Amino acid sequence: MTNATETLSAPARAGANHHLAGLAVLGGVVLLAKVAHLLAPQVPAIVYALGLGMLAGLEARKHRVRVALPHQLPLMLGFVLMGAQVQQGVFHQVGLEGLGLLGVWVAATLVLFWAASRLRLLPRRVAALFALGQAGFGVSAVVAAGARDPGLAGTPQTLATLLILLTGAIGLVTYPFAAPWLGLDEAGFATLAAVSIANNAEAIATAGTMGAGAALGAAALKVAINAFEGVALVSFLRGRGADRGGRPRRWHDAIPRIPGYVLGFSLVAGLSLAGAFDGTERASLANLTHWAFFIALAGVGFRTRLDLLARVGWRPLAVGIAIWLFSAGALLAWLVTTT
Repeated sequence: MTNATETLSAPARAGANHHLAGLAVLGGVVLLAKVAHLLAPQVPAIVYALGLGMLAGLEARKHRVRVALPHQLPLMLGFVLMGAQVQQGVFHQVGLEGLGLLGVWVAATLVLFWAASRLRLLPRRVAALFALGQAGFGVSAVVAAGARDPGLAGTPQTLATLLILLTGAIGLVTYPFAAPWLGLDEAGFATLAAVSIANNAEAIATAGTMGAGAALGAAALKVAINAFEGVALVSFLRGRGADRGGRPRRWHDAIPRIPGYVLGFSLVAGLSLAGAFDGTERASLANLTHWAFFIALAGVGFRTRLDLLARVGWRPLAVGIAIWLFSAGALLAWLVTTT
């Protein structure tokens, strides 16, 4: 009986040790990133978090240490707490112009990746997933598409995820340095980060380097584009045709459930609009939000699988990054000339 109990509890102990190891690594990376920022504050703290997380991930995979950093919770918490900063001015920040700009970005992304596929610069499946993720729907849409269509799993999904993380990292590292030289204000910087960086965490954290107002503007734009993720997935999967059994896919099978953090953000934002938080409380929650995204980005860096490039080659990612650079450059040029 004792042996049976010990046998049954072994997986539980292993799982607990796995989570403790992940917490320890995450804490170590965050601590080192904070110390590095204190020693050299010219570089944004989130850049240290992302970079040191990537180095830790490379070392862990090099030595075959299987550990996952629990960064999803702070990521979701940060997004939910961001709702406390929502005030009436947020809706004016997005407006019809913001929605129109998002629509132009999505359309341009689809056209550019379709052209890359037609020119045989990218395999069709890879180009399709690149377009879905880089249009603004991020890793969550790529993962959802791969889960519903096995033909997209494996290499296409890995490449699309890498592209999203790499372009987010490029924006995170370069945008805070470029903005002062280009004369972008908070609203313009928030638009640049939110529209051109696909993942919520990297986009909002990048915008936050210019201040809470920019972070809030980026969050508002991200909420707007995330609201259409279900529609995007339905259109994408219906366009690919069949499900695993080869039968026509029903439209409602492709609709993902609304993520809990989106509901949480909406609830906290509603409370904020109703006057539930005063200025001091908003400032405290903004500080917690900053820390949540700071911790989350260490985990995002850790799972960036740069080592997989040795297997699949650089060409697909090089094409994807080139398209992103062209699109982001065009967006930046438009923002500089109109603000």
